[in-house]
Amino acid sequence: MALFEVSVVPIGTSTTSIGDYIADAVQVLADAGVSYEVSAMGTLFEAGVKEALPLIQKMHEAAFKRGAQRVLSTIVIDDRRDKGVTMKSKVASVKRRLRRGRSK
Repeated sequence: MALFEVSVVPIGTSTTSIGDYIADAVQVLADAGVSYEVSAMGTLFEAGVKEALPLIQKMHEAAFKRGAQRVLSTIVIDDRRDKGVTMKSKVASVKRRLRRGRSK
């Protein structure tokens, strides 16, 4: 299982508001049943690489289907092979370190 961060930004739309475009992209993940979290700057999700890449393509295409003339998508992949990680385990690891005073 790998972790992905995807940001889909439609360009060339009739409005500066892009929430509907983002909702369409996130709906792709919801429909696929993968675990995801939406943040202010992107969407995180957990999946295998072979499963995720087609989903990312569908997320990117969703903005075009809504009418965007150009779409900029940014993808970050964290594919760790030595041990399993999840979105929650990575956050918990940082919080644990902060409690121990290692944030200095």
